[in-house]
Amino acid sequence: MDIVKRYTLLYIFMNTGFIGNLLIVYYLSKGLTYAQIGIATSILTVGFFLFEVPTGVVADKMSRKLSVLVGFAINITAMIFLIFLRGFPMLLIYAIVASFGATFVSGSLQAWLFDNLKHLGMEREYRSLMRDIKTLTIPLSALAIAIGGILAQLYGFWLPLLLTLILEIATLIVAYTIPEYEFKKPERSYLSHTLHSFKDILQPQLFWLVVLSITVVMATNQFRKFFEPYLGEILAKSLGTTLMGTLGLLGIVESIVKIIPRLIGVRLRDSWSVKAYSLAPVVIPVLTALSVVYQNPLWIIAIGIFVTVIHTAFSFNLGIEIQYRIPSEKRATILSVYSMVSALVMSVFYFIYGFAVDWLGLGGARLVFAIALLVAGIFLKAGEIVGPLGETLRLRHAEAIPNER
Repeated sequence: MDIVKRYTLLYIFMNTGFIGNLLIVYYLSKGLTYAQIGIATSILTVGFFLFEVPTGVVADKMSRKLSVLVGFAINITAMIFLIFLRGFPMLLIYAIVASFGATFVSGSLQAWLFDNLKHLGMEREYRSLMRDIKTLTIPLSALAIAIGGILAQLYGFWLPLLLTLILEIATLIVAYTIPEYEFKKPERSYLSHTLHSFKDILQPQLFWLVVLSITVVMATNQFRKFFEPYLGEILAKSLGTTLMGTLGLLGIVESIVKIIPRLIGVRLRDSWSVKAYSLAPVVIPVLTALSVVYQNPLWIIAIGIFVTVIHTAFSFNLGIEIQYRIPSEKRATILSVYSMVSALVMSVFYFIYGFAVDWLGLGGARLVFAIALLVAGIFLKAGEIVGPLGETLRLRHAEAIPNER
């Protein structure tokens, strides 16, 4: 099996889980509150803040493959904690372990793939390869989550969680079989390398991309956070059942709203994909607000589809653009610094949002945060259109894409 096929299989196993965001309902079924879930999510993202740079430097100074393998092994441990979840303290332990494992993979996996392609003279195929990989992984992920929701309703959450654990073990095995070609290691010391990576990310060509990314990711996560219980409560009232009685439907809905539209997002024509990237900071908060103004299940599902398509196109373009703007010897560490900064902001967001939901209710919290993020998005768009950010936020890699007929 050639290296491209192995990476494809790796991404398939890594992105195919049977639980998805139904995990929130799993937490609620264990007696946890929205505030506790928000605190645990905040700790999870704080873990990214604490661990991202050290693990990124391990990848740049030692081995990206080793970093990824360690991360996958820790993820397996975290999944075991999740399966045997008992109460809030154990949820916190899971959050810490999961964040530690994820940081070993974050940045390192993309850098490992990009540098392997570069060694083989295939770096120009990175965009098309990632598009083809996502074309395969997204439908499989959709199918797995739909099946997981049905299994959770019929047999309980233990079965989809166990199946997800098996997939994570398979991910580790496949990753082990992929070679790591020689890459350029930084000559600076650990501390110097890290400080220079922080300095690089503060340069305008990266800094404003990071600000844009955090704004859009926050807007998207705000739409998705507690989406299942929000829609589940509306469905339960319409169908005369309970939240747990909607798990099968919620699994199918998650496939329709969050998974299948991702396939559309990565397969958009390049010109449309670039437009979605440009519109994302404003359109996503507007759609979130509209999901509260009119609380009809079909309307909310339709809005969710649009949000996922736009965000997928945005993140697809942003991820490629960042890879093109950073040097090989700093790639994993700079990506880790980027994830770390994003995690710090998101940890504050999740902490506040969990308490806001308990205080204002799901609908009220969604509306308030959507308006605030819309204001932030408008400022970024104004800076791009009439201010100094036009050149910085432009997708330079897109200029190399052949013109569409």
